[in-house]
Amino acid sequence: MSYTVLPISHHRKVTLCGTNVYPVPETHLDRILSEHDLLYIYSGEQPIAQDDESFTLQTGDIILLRAGSHHYGTAPCSVNMRSIFIHFNTLPGDHGEKFLTREELEEQGSGTVILPTVVHCGQNNAATKIINGIIDLYWSHQPNTERRLTLLLNLLLDELASIGLADDAQREEWTVAVISMFRKHPERMYSLEEIAESVQMNVRTLSARFREITGESVHQYQLNMKLEAAYKDLRTGTRTIKDVAMSYGFCDAYYFSRLFKKKFGLSPKQVKRDPSANMGRNPVV
Repeated sequence: MSYTVLPISHHRKVTLCGTNVYPVPETHLDRILSEHDLLYIYSGEQPIAQDDESFTLQTGDIILLRAGSHHYGTAPCSVNMRSIFIHFNTLPGDHGEKFLTREELEEQGSGTVILPTVVHCGQNNAATKIINGIIDLYWSHQPNTERRLTLLLNLLLDELASIGLADDAQREEWTVAVISMFRKHPERMYSLEEIAESVQMNVRTLSARFREITGESVHQYQLNMKLEAAYKDLRTGTRTIKDVAMSYGFCDAYYFSRLFKKKFGLSPKQVKRDPSANMGRNPVV
């Protein structure tokens, strides 16, 4: 998950905002902007990528498309998708971070906000009211519009940072629960449906958010975890290759060996015969 650090400043300006409706599915523009773009999915679904991260935005999601970053659609949006965009200027203190610890997120200074790339804010909260207020004010041409827009924009950024911090904590909880389930029953390969039911999420949201947090699909994460555990067992134990494969849910020893060699560059026989082989490798899990 990437984050963006933004100072709260009276120099922060809304440069453009508005709404879009797509009766016919369209793919998001492929571009690099010189200003930040907050994109709120009012209804529907929008697949989009920014630099090396892909997201499937759904109703109530807000993505910060950072100035200078490459963002583009990865597939057409859903029929009748509606979105709101708010463009705002960059300031010298703006910068992105690939990873931040929980402590770093909580220790943000009072003069800055830290936003995850995507905030799952829903539709009924203070953030959406502020967004609608910015749109209404921008097009009203009332006196002192620019100053008031700056106040609302800073308020919105602060609200999104607060939602994002709470969302990170919640996502950590369910992700830890899911990974704990994998470790408790290494012989099983859980389906998306089973996992989604256990954490009370729909399958599509679970799949997208698990990849967002771990960088891997649910299936690939489980597979890597099993192979890493099997590698350790073969190096340190006396069990047979077939027994190790079965204990991690691989009923076909040939299939297990093929996946194992693809991942580690060594066959299970080579590792079992020479436990010191490939000791310098970096484990995936």
